[in-house]
Amino acid sequence: MHAFHIHYRNTQGTLMRILTAVSRRALDVHYIRAAASGNGYRADLLLEVTPKQIGQLCRDWYAIVDVTDVKYGAPSSDLLEALVSGPHPPVSATAGGTATSAARA
Repeated sequence: MHAFHIHYRNTQGTLMRILTAVSRRALDVHYIRAAASGNGYRADLLLEVTPKQIGQLCRDWYAIVDVTDVKYGAPSSDLLEALVSGPHPPVSATAGGTATSAARA
């Protein structure tokens, strides 16, 4: 498993282009987190990939105009911990309970 850290400018469609490079290769995304980081944004992904796929992904990501940096390596302990803890429900699903009860009705 490899961790990828992609720094990008948040313009329309940039994150979708980053994720399209992954889905084009039919790779499973074990974990993804996208958040503001300094002057731009950062997407963290955990993927099971071969060395050839690492090269292809990095080439595709660098070809996106708004991607400023791509780093990869072994996943850190906090990313592995987030993977083990499982998915979290959306905030709207847990806020007040009225939205979830209305959806079930």
